[in-house]
Amino acid sequence: MSDRTTGRARAALFLAGRTVGAAVVLGAVAGVVVLADLVPAEAGGARVAPAEVAVPPTPAVLVCPGPLRLAAETAGDAAYDPAFDPTPRDATNDLVALGVPDADGTPVRLGPGVTRLDGTVLAEPAGAAVGLTDLADASVVRVDPSGEASPWAAAATAWRAGTGDLRGLAAASCQRPAAETWLVGGSTRLGSSARLVLQNAGATPATVTVRMWGAGGPLELAGAPDYLVPPGTERVILLEGLAAEQSQLVAHVSASGGLVSAFVQDSRTSGLVPAGVDLVVGGAAPATVQAVPAVSVVEDAPEPPVVRVLAPDEEAGPAHVEVAMLGPDGVVRLPGTADLDLDPGEVVDVPLDGLPPGDYTAWVRSDVPVVAGAMVTRAGTAAERQLAGETLVERAWSPAVARTPQGALALPGDEAGRLVVTTVPGAGTVTPAAVTLEVLDAAGGVLARHDLAVPAGSSRALDLAALATPSGDADDDAAGDDDTAADGDRPGTGRRPAAVVLRTDDPRVVWGAVLDTGTTVGVLAPVPPAGARPAVAVTVR
Repeated sequence: MSDRTTGRARAALFLAGRTVGAAVVLGAVAGVVVLADLVPAEAGGARVAPAEVAVPPTPAVLVCPGPLRLAAETAGDAAYDPAFDPTPRDATNDLVALGVPDADGTPVRLGPGVTRLDGTVLAEPAGAAVGLTDLADASVVRVDPSGEASPWAAAATAWRAGTGDLRGLAAASCQRPAAETWLVGGSTRLGSSARLVLQNAGATPATVTVRMWGAGGPLELAGAPDYLVPPGTERVILLEGLAAEQSQLVAHVSASGGLVSAFVQDSRTSGLVPAGVDLVVGGAAPATVQAVPAVSVVEDAPEPPVVRVLAPDEEAGPAHVEVAMLGPDGVVRLPGTADLDLDPGEVVDVPLDGLPPGDYTAWVRSDVPVVAGAMVTRAGTAAERQLAGETLVERAWSPAVARTPQGALALPGDEAGRLVVTTVPGAGTVTPAAVTLEVLDAAGGVLARHDLAVPAGSSRALDLAALATPSGDADDDAAGDDDTAADGDRPGTGRRPAAVVLRTDDPRVVWGAVLDTGTTVGVLAPVPPAGARPAVAVTVR
């Protein structure tokens, strides 16, 4: 036998041996699995019950928008023209962040502090609150747990500019990073820009998929729908580069590999005249009932208020929708809003013409899941109108809020405004909702507490400055409220508070705040605390 023949025979025997060995191993494993299924539990010992394993509390993390910017359009992503400063010279961008006191009033230290997305420290507060001005970048607020429960935190930013294309007020609560975000608001029609900002405050890269809908249905994007956002960075995408000439817009952002926060900078011009700017933040996921708080209506608005609705699931069929407004005098139904049929995938703006002035919550009901938001506008001052030759428009978007009423709301700046608390209709329950408001000062201390009774199907608007005064009524109908100083003898400041904490066990309560100077307007919606998971069940097999 030749050496070549001998080598081939040895190779064949080697492969055969490996195959047989593998078969034996697989057969043994299979036998173990089969025996494990066939042998009664008594033969191998008593069945082990699931064990409760404590889960340590997690930090509270909130990601805050940076300053608004003008952008030059490229292929979807935003690039800045070095020939001009993309931020108006008179613009300010302020942040207020607080650790929310426990129910017994125990302060919660705001720490480790406020950083940029990349971890660079902006502030290391020694107490329960911090205020920062003229922020140049997005920021992250972190509060480490100090006990057995995850901490509460509240943070918000307010952008203000008196000149330029971005003139106006844009206020937003800082958001918890999430796997998906629904953004109801914005436009890409001529003169409008929808600047989508994706922020990754985590330690791993996130792949983000963007879907969009318009008045004609789901939009086919001009570029790739997937974007990589490295850790500690943000990515900016111009939605007009993906889907131009869309007057009514809804976007859905989903992330894998990590959690992200997302918002849309909605800015518009009419020729050379500013036509409004605001931040569209994430709202409630699709549901058959949606509540959109702090819809503030005035008589001389340059554009009528609208409620924007989308039924995103095309397989669910047409949506039969009813929109009612819950105001100070109860439920208001406008002609044409009580019986709406929406084609799936088509974004619809429901006009609220004829709605009496006041602060409302939009109550949207549907037979299939929908998402919703609302927009209100204000006109500029007489001097601004004379200078511009036409009306300057300021606008604000309100997101739908999740039905988890307990939470905290930070109030940046010093604009006048109102807290709008609503008891939505619920399963035949007509009793008022009991609510406790804790008013916090700029140091995170409790200025005052107010116990309110909010009638079913109605909204109450409470002046923010009056809330900080324990001895005064929060609004004209607060005579029956129990307003007391937190410490018994601590006087109110008469100034607007830095934050408000709302506590209630009633799931019908929704709330928000409107910042309203008469010529500028902004809306802040609370971000509920993360759900506590004190323990999980673990089964060892």
